Amino acid sequence: MLLNSYSFIIFFIALYFIYYLGGKTSKIQNIILLIGSYVFYSSWSWEFLSLLVATTGVTYFVGNKIKSAQKEKSKVWWLRSGVFIVLIQLLYFKYFNFFIENFNDFLHLFGAKDQLGILKIIFPIGISFYSFRMISYLLDIRNNKLKEIPSLLDYAVFIAFFPCIIAGPIDRATPFLKNLKIKREFSSPQFTDGLKQVLWGLFKKLVVADNIAGITSQLFDSYHTLNGSALFAGAVLYFIQLYSDFSGYTDMAIGISKLLGIKIQPNFNYPLFAQNVADYWRRWHISLTSWLTEYVFTPLSIHFRDYDKYGLIMAIIINFLVVGFWHGAEWHYIIHGLVSGIMFIPLILSGKMNKKIKTSNNFIPTKDEIKNIPVTFVLFTLLMILFFSKDMEMAAKYYQGIFSLSFFQLPNFPIQKEVILVMVFMLLLEWGNRDKEYAIKEILVKKNVVLRWGFYYVLVFLVFLFYIAPKGFMYAMF
Repeated sequence: MLLNSYSFIIFFIALYFIYYLGGKTSKIQNIILLIGSYVFYSSWSWEFLSLLVATTGVTYFVGNKIKSAQKEKSKVWWLRSGVFIVLIQLLYFKYFNFFIENFNDFLHLFGAKDQLGILKIIFPIGISFYSFRMISYLLDIRNNKLKEIPSLLDYAVFIAFFPCIIAGPIDRATPFLKNLKIKREFSSPQFTDGLKQVLWGLFKKLVVADNIAGITSQLFDSYHTLNGSALFAGAVLYFIQLYSDFSGYTDMAIGISKLLGIKIQPNFNYPLFAQNVADYWRRWHISLTSWLTEYVFTPLSIHFRDYDKYGLIMAIIINFLVVGFWHGAEWHYIIHGLVSGIMFIPLILSGKMNKKIKTSNNFIPTKDEIKNIPVTFVLFTLLMILFFSKDMEMAAKYYQGIFSLSFFQLPNFPIQKEVILVMVFMLLLEWGNRDKEYAIKEILVKKNVVLRWGFYYVLVFLVFLFYIAPKGFMYAMF
């Protein structure tokens, strides 16, 4: 059941009315949310619902043991046991075949035959996202950041909350659980705000991302026949496609949550307008970046503090290797993470990694923005080649094609003008409203009501005009 499908609309409308009309107390509303979340997850992966339920129960039990343990050794033991349980199922389903393949490749170096066979493992959708929620929950209890153990019902809602379970954001327990303690009442401003954010997410997903996908899928299939300029254009389009798809999902998830009276954390802050590497990662996939900063980078940077800037470099590279490995059991993801970490080295050595970036909310960019934004955009466009490539061989050939003399030729691949127009339209709207939570949050609020609602109807019209067919969200595969 996709968030951009008619079946989801029917599901959500039914849930919405039951939630507000039948949810007389916060507990009843939470029960409705949990049942709805399990129904939603079952529509994606019913065979793994039992895994989700079982892991939820086990980690809740472990969390209680960590909280009640009197001795430090007991707390550490229970924490390690809980994290191990979560990681072992994640490693099995997502990474087991990766280790088998590389073990066999290692044997080939010595002329030996395969010793281990590849298993047919079905990937439980959303496992990377809910696993990180579980781990952060256990760590927060251990570090006394979660003062009160929630009920099993509330914890289960936190883990399985349906707008976020497929592709995030990866919320933390404390702020999320606060939503569940009180009864949620219908609010007209909140309803309007939620619908607008859902509309903007639909526009980015259906009008921009899905139509760019029609170009990039053909381009990548024939990349070996294309010249350098066409390959670079394909990388640019993919970067914008991935952003539109993923941030479109986030906008829909946040908007749907607002409709239910629940506040979840943002996941994007206009990363296409970032001015350097550090600025980009503060804006892109914020929930994952902040999760890793708190639970991976910060402990590592403390551990390596005696090595000064070189310790910081080691910490950031290990952190981004985890980012690459989190995305998938493929070498091109791991190299993507490694290169992402290496890109921080100039900022670390110059002492500018944590330097605040000067930004302007004016439509006319500043001199620094004119200088920094295109450079950063091109750097991450080139980095994205490692992300979308099927393997390292494709990535190497793709880079070779871009960095050739054919880059200075006109692209030998057709790109529809209407797709470019809607893409530019989206970027201009986001640029002009980049100080807002999302691009159309307060657009035309001081203008005539007819003009304002006319704009929304245009967006709705474009959604239906460009609607192809319900396509899956790109980050659901992670």
